[in-house]
Amino acid sequence: MSLSPKPTTRTRATRSGTRRPRGQAKAIVAIAAGTALLLGGAGTYAFWSTQTALGAAPVSSGDLDLSLGDAEWTLQGVLGQAQPVADVSAVRIVPGDVLTLTQALDVTLIGDTIEADLAASLGATFAQGLGQYLDVDLTLDSFGTEVDETTYHLVEADITDPDGTQAVTATLTITFDPATANRDGVNSSVNLEDVVFTLTQTGN
Repeated sequence: MSLSPKPTTRTRATRSGTRRPRGQAKAIVAIAAGTALLLGGAGTYAFWSTQTALGAAPVSSGDLDLSLGDAEWTLQGVLGQAQPVADVSAVRIVPGDVLTLTQALDVTLIGDTIEADLAASLGATFAQGLGQYLDVDLTLDSFGTEVDETTYHLVEADITDPDGTQAVTATLTITFDPATANRDGVNSSVNLEDVVFTLTQTGN
């Protein structure tokens, strides 16, 4: 009796990993497609809107400016009259002397609520050496309100010129304290360029 070989049973190889159910995969594809449609078609939606411009004319800004014009220096001693100074850098002052600057200014102040301080600001050299023996005083000719020895407060009403710029005469006096004793302040100097005219807007 002959023995017949047993038929070979083929088994399908199992893929590694867990197979995702077909229904779940289709749902993910559908969601992704819907999201792409929403993102890609966002510009096609129309929403109501309207606009109305203000019924007002343009508004403009004001102005604030300061420029220096001609200047003249004079020197007056304890005894005698004030004399013109051609070259202030050549002056040698002594206690009791008064060095005076007459300075032309053009002050521009434009603005419905604008206010400003016009001042003669003193730099570092006025706090040491010869500067510590000098008294500085600013006077404006019929213009603004005096705040202190070197500052005046201005409002727009102080500007009477229609174009908003007023010609002003400022007088700056520099007095060598006559009470300076011994040899205090001898052979020292002060830089007059440390006097700076400033115009600064202030609160109102």
